[in-house]
Amino acid sequence: MFHRSKRVVIEGCILVFLLAVAPANAAVVEYDLTIARQEVNITGKPAQGMTINGGIPGPTLRFKEGDTARIRVHNNMSVGTSIHWHGLLVPPNMDGVPYISFPPIAAGATFTYEFPIRQSGTYWYHSHTNLQEQSGVYGPIVIEPRQKRFHADRDYVVLISDWTDENPHTVLRTLKRGSEWYSTQKGSGQSIFGAARLGMLGSYFKRELQRMPPMDIADVAYDRFLANGKPESALSARPGETVRLRIIDGSATTYFHLEFAGGLMQVIGSDGQDVQPFEQKRFLIGVAETYDVLVRMPAAGAYEFRATAHDGSGYASVWIGSGKRHPASDIPKPNLYHDMGHFSLRHIFALTPAGSMGLSDREVQAGTFDKPGMMHMGGMHGMESMDHGGPSVPLPSQTSRIGKQYGTDFGFLAADVSARKNLAVDGMTSERPWPPYDKLRSIKPTAFAADKPVRAIRLTLDGDMDRYVWLLNKKPLSESDSIHIHEGEIVRFIMINRTMMHHPMHLHGHFFRVVNGQGDQAPLKHTVDVAPMSTTVIEFDANELGDWFFHCHLLYHMKSGMARVVHYEEFTLNPELSAIRPNLYKDSWYFWGRADILSNMTEGLLTFSNTRNILTAEWEGGWREVDETEWEGIFRWDYYINRFSTIFAGANFLDEEDESNKTRGVLGFHYLLPLNVESRVWVDSDGGARINLEKEFTLTPRLMLVGEAEYDTHDLWEGSVNLNYTVHKHFSFIVLWHSEYDWGAGVTLRF
Repeated sequence: MFHRSKRVVIEGCILVFLLAVAPANAAVVEYDLTIARQEVNITGKPAQGMTINGGIPGPTLRFKEGDTARIRVHNNMSVGTSIHWHGLLVPPNMDGVPYISFPPIAAGATFTYEFPIRQSGTYWYHSHTNLQEQSGVYGPIVIEPRQKRFHADRDYVVLISDWTDENPHTVLRTLKRGSEWYSTQKGSGQSIFGAARLGMLGSYFKRELQRMPPMDIADVAYDRFLANGKPESALSARPGETVRLRIIDGSATTYFHLEFAGGLMQVIGSDGQDVQPFEQKRFLIGVAETYDVLVRMPAAGAYEFRATAHDGSGYASVWIGSGKRHPASDIPKPNLYHDMGHFSLRHIFALTPAGSMGLSDREVQAGTFDKPGMMHMGGMHGMESMDHGGPSVPLPSQTSRIGKQYGTDFGFLAADVSARKNLAVDGMTSERPWPPYDKLRSIKPTAFAADKPVRAIRLTLDGDMDRYVWLLNKKPLSESDSIHIHEGEIVRFIMINRTMMHHPMHLHGHFFRVVNGQGDQAPLKHTVDVAPMSTTVIEFDANELGDWFFHCHLLYHMKSGMARVVHYEEFTLNPELSAIRPNLYKDSWYFWGRADILSNMTEGLLTFSNTRNILTAEWEGGWREVDETEWEGIFRWDYYINRFSTIFAGANFLDEEDESNKTRGVLGFHYLLPLNVESRVWVDSDGGARINLEKEFTLTPRLMLVGEAEYDTHDLWEGSVNLNYTVHKHFSFIVLWHSEYDWGAGVTLRF
């Protein structure tokens, strides 16, 4: 008994000594980061970029667990900027999100970030101001643990990213105007002839019948894909050595398939957190995720580590070793024509009942979903009060039978597993795998105490590719309230993706459990891929008091509305920040136009738009003979309801031989009909009405046939057919027949 007590005292003294020594060994690690706008040359021609300390990417910031980081960010640009420490647990005022964490770093100013390093692993940093991340404001972070778990002879960072010479604001404006140019540019455009060539016309027109847009899995056509700032680079290693690769997807919008030519990769970490090791030949990394892998160098030679863009439009290479080169294998491009019709009605166009998340009533009542890849949920008791877009509903553990069992009874929910196995959504096959979430398993238990209250919040991920609007619960950030939570509860986000794109959802200031079928050892992550037409469940302990950003990490999706603020009810915002917070919710306006200039007529439009409001001026003018011309103008304000419908009011201006300078008020609506037929109906102030139908037939990605029919109670029938060929983003050739003005040819200008 005496010896046991003596041992306890000795062990206690050792513990006290270690706790006392640990802070003494901790260091204040300082960095200076200077952000500047300058000319760069990544593709062979000069372009404007934003650099950190003169380079893209910025320098690697290295710390040890327990250090204090002190980082001075100097803004040498003429616009505001910021740096967010992606995945790091920091105080709210150090998180680096303008108008949430702090005011932007003003032009010519310096801001000093200082925070304790509370973790270890691989992370990264980037600007959270406008679209600066796309221009080059990003870099890696490496934090060494107190005790290393894995041996590696060499340790390298591989930060992969995407680059466009185009101004990012121009990119977003191109996306906003509904242009298919980027798909055409990178060879992923869908067409009738393309579907016929593959024997998939049925799938093509079934998609059209369901009013679904052409599918794509990446929005932008990039000029280069980079690894550590270069399309191709080399790292030293000798045969037989173990190399640790700290892989960071620091791109603006690109997912990458990762593969090492020298053999299997052993995955040992995800988002900075250690996982139980497993081997993988190839896997998909989502935007803003990180993975740590070990590779064993084979016999002499240089072996390629390749990051291939998810859409197959290019790749970045890192050659590891020296000597004869051994390339990684090519990855087949996705087949985007596969039938998605059975997804659409169930998972996109309809709201699911409370708690069902796209499952049938029978499945919900049964409470067990044993199809491979489906969520296995056990009992659904307590889910009846799940939030549907309004205020979240706390679920006390005594009424939610999830409690202790949710760690083992939840798994990853796909909308339709059989379709996923048959080249659904984005052409996913064993050669084109998704992220390896089914294998991610924490090295230690992550389940929460069973007696903690649970708040379940249902979030639908919605979007409209034609107008490039991205929403959570059918609302953009500009229209939303915060997601309100309470300190001390478990918060569960049930994210239902009703779009045909992957969305990497990132929560600032926290790690969350990805409920993936690993029970108590579900992995901890800060960013999770929510795959097309699927549901993903995450949950976190609300123990980081503050206001935190939650958003899709596809940069242009976030900028277009797919974001929210997570607000702790117990947190009080300081007055200075409260005064500028409205800037976060500003809804940007975009302008574009089109003009058809033909030998027999001219027509076109000018549009000024934000998320909901669309101001449009249209014109049409033609001539039958030299001295006989007539024109019509329409000015209207549209209010966007969803991708199927808008309502509008405006004026119709006419200058016709029998109705000189006639003006009518109009009130009507647009509606998208099956087969993606655009319809427009209005009534006017003269007691008349008009109905217009328009259909585009994409024959090839560049060749479009457009038919239009219109009936007006004043002027009766009018119609046109045109064939246009896209030469450039701003320019097309066009041949047109019009029922009033006969045949003509000319050009279309887009701006």
